[in-house]
Amino acid sequence: MEKWRSKEMWKTPEAAGGRTTFKSVGLTDEDFRRPMIGIANTWAEMGPGHMHLRQIAEAVKAGVWQAGGVPLEFGNMAQCPNQVEGSHGIRYDTATREILSFSIEACAELHMFDGLVMIGTCDKIIPGFLLAAARLDLPTIIVPGGSMKPGKFRGKEIMSDLLMAEGYAVAMGKSELSEEELSRMEDCICPTAGACAVLGTANTVQCMAEAIGLALPGAGTAPAVSSRRLWLAKNSGRKIVDLIMQGISARDILTEKSLVNAIKVLHALGGSTNTILHILALSHELDLDDRINLELIERLSEEIPCITAIQPSGPYTVGDMDEAGGIQAVMKQLKSRLNLDVMTVTGKTLGENLKTARVENEDMIHPLSNPVYSGGLAVLRGNLAKSAIARPTIIEKGMLRKRGPARVFDSMEEADAAIKKGVVQQGEIVVARYEGPRGGPGTTDMLSVVCSLQASGLYKTCCLVTDGKVSGFGRAPYICQVSPEAAVGGPIALVRDGDLIEYDIPQKKLTLLISDEELAKRRTEWVPPKPRVHDGILSLYAKLGNPVEIGAGLDLKL
Repeated sequence: MEKWRSKEMWKTPEAAGGRTTFKSVGLTDEDFRRPMIGIANTWAEMGPGHMHLRQIAEAVKAGVWQAGGVPLEFGNMAQCPNQVEGSHGIRYDTATREILSFSIEACAELHMFDGLVMIGTCDKIIPGFLLAAARLDLPTIIVPGGSMKPGKFRGKEIMSDLLMAEGYAVAMGKSELSEEELSRMEDCICPTAGACAVLGTANTVQCMAEAIGLALPGAGTAPAVSSRRLWLAKNSGRKIVDLIMQGISARDILTEKSLVNAIKVLHALGGSTNTILHILALSHELDLDDRINLELIERLSEEIPCITAIQPSGPYTVGDMDEAGGIQAVMKQLKSRLNLDVMTVTGKTLGENLKTARVENEDMIHPLSNPVYSGGLAVLRGNLAKSAIARPTIIEKGMLRKRGPARVFDSMEEADAAIKKGVVQQGEIVVARYEGPRGGPGTTDMLSVVCSLQASGLYKTCCLVTDGKVSGFGRAPYICQVSPEAAVGGPIALVRDGDLIEYDIPQKKLTLLISDEELAKRRTEWVPPKPRVHDGILSLYAKLGNPVEIGAGLDLKL
């Protein structure tokens, strides 16, 4: 069915008020006979992922005009969580996903757009786009901003995640660098626009947009500063008009089968644990909770091995993966395991798209018969968690299994400060709680704690266990998204200093080694903490935050 919803509206006399206001910004009578395309642009001056998006938007709009549509650009918020890691501000990080999706939803409905092109790069932005696309069900294309080139310091490639840990090491007196040398390193690490060159959350979710079929082939990995990025943008502008004319809307692409494909690609990449949170939120938006859930993600992690070694899980950059064929090449290697009949924004099925895909370097994108790691992201379970998430590819083999005494903290800040002061000892399990969807509130990113473990050297024998989330930059051992969270009385709220905790990532187990009777006794003694906030957007999460196993968004469904 053709989803050109404004086609008849602009012909009526009653639409005179709307026509005149559009004419005041330059549209003509001829333009009202064309489909109206909303161009959602997250250009901003706060980070490298956003700074180049004006040029990309111009290319998109040129493509829309060429194909016979009318592009109407509007702005949306964008942020860079690296700038507030470890501070109270990071608690707003996850909330930006919903804020962005609501903003796009409202603008698209207010202005009766016939289709949407969404332009953005970073962690919560692409997931916000996916939520808005699912909710609106208009013809939609996502244009990711791409990845930056790696930085170099003293002749070696160094990424943003290593710089952050080095900064913590300098502050703790654990680095060979002086503050002056650290400053020189800062000057080199982010040399271009785009998402930081590692497979953190930003690049993982850009890859997911392509894997799920809502971005053009190549759009997930093409460098931010490249002519190909502009070609993809212009072609996306042309394609959105085609989708409107063909009547292909977002939910024709965002299906159960396409989400399964995306999960398989996520495992094959060994991508950021945060991406699980976003896939589950999208599944919840699409009312697919009974089929696309943690149980499925857990099962697929045993079926799909990791076949790439992209930093922080290996030596290569996202740019290297792009040169090897990008996400289309990854999907080519996974072809026998994918649903090939799903529709994509090319107007063709995934199977048709993959006919022209090539794997240029099997040392970078391995065949299934020669994986980098035997499984994907891990879902852990036990008496300490109904579910928790780990990223095995960033954990040294000797830390994949461990038993140790708990060192418990009731906030990110407490845990971070204690590590820096030397309170945490070798071999301890750092438990940082009350940072989940309702406790944070908003599901706090715990990267600062992971960086402190890395900088202090504790990462060799210590692991973080948290009901918060952890950035894809994290290199020290961590188990995150523990659910039920502490704020609702989950078992993690009952852990005490010195309790033995045992985890086994290959066996997918997370266990608090105390008796059921002692656990029950502690539950009767537990008192919920006072909320950290009393107003503003975060107070909604304190009241309405969904558990992480359905995406940690807001419970707004009636």
